[in-house]
Amino acid sequence: MSTGRAFAGGALLGSDLYVIGGDSTSGPRTVSEIYDIRGNIWRAAPALPVGLQQFGIAALGGRLYIAGGYEAPALKRPDFMMQEGGAGDEAVKEPGDTSNAWVYDPRIGTWLGIADMPDKRAGHGFVAIGGKIYALGGRGSSAARVWAYDPGADRWDTVGEAMPAPRVAAAYVPVDGRIYVIGGLSNGTATSRVDIFDPATGKWQSGPSLPVPRSGHVAGVLDGKIHITGGEQRVPPRTYGDHYVLDLGTGRWERASPMPTPRHGAVAAAAEGKFVVVGGSPGAGVYTVFTESDVVDIYSTE
Repeated sequence: MSTGRAFAGGALLGSDLYVIGGDSTSGPRTVSEIYDIRGNIWRAAPALPVGLQQFGIAALGGRLYIAGGYEAPALKRPDFMMQEGGAGDEAVKEPGDTSNAWVYDPRIGTWLGIADMPDKRAGHGFVAIGGKIYALGGRGSSAARVWAYDPGADRWDTVGEAMPAPRVAAAYVPVDGRIYVIGGLSNGTATSRVDIFDPATGKWQSGPSLPVPRSGHVAGVLDGKIHITGGEQRVPPRTYGDHYVLDLGTGRWERASPMPTPRHGAVAAAAEGKFVVVGGSPGAGVYTVFTESDVVDIYSTE
């Protein structure tokens, strides 16, 4: 990429992987770039209306939808500046999570606002299945609830059972009409748990646990198998390049070739026979924003 980024959002439109937003030392970014997986080239895309990181992103009907996340800090005058002798004309930055949502249509070439999520949420999954987009997990007062966005009605609804063990920094993939929630941080601790949500019934069930606890990793479905790689450990700080593959037929995880550049907070997609991992950070915890990566690693089964 032209910019190293962690905690960006990524989604596929055809063979184009959009890599949008992300973190930086100065706050969430607006930058957007497109990686053409087939042509192996990068090109620019229209910037977000506001800087965002750790938001939900999904592709549906040839459009990109994003919702929630941490917005670029707003300027706010603190109380002490209003006291006598305070520098009243100055301002400080105050970051925050958001419920804002947007849609991007490449035929129009601009971002447009859509209905806000029912509540603020960040670090969640956003998965398109059956003409709707489902927001699952993350951080927020309603993180245990599953929300469904209907693009045709521009409306959000609460659907199905509450998510068991809500968590952040998990990986989410759609498989055969169901959504796999893999690993993540639950109460500040990485888990190997796998939960599966069926939008048709609104029910949850358990899936095959990861061989190791993991958070901050990425996932994709390639040749009918789920691939996961990357992740971090906060104490002591460490990132991973482990690569595990779930055979959906046998329900067993197996090791595969590790990612050359261990990192967390990356963007990933599976297409054209390739599992593509973009950006992220080889530094864990507080070191993340100082070590953001522009690296693209590609695993191929061919």
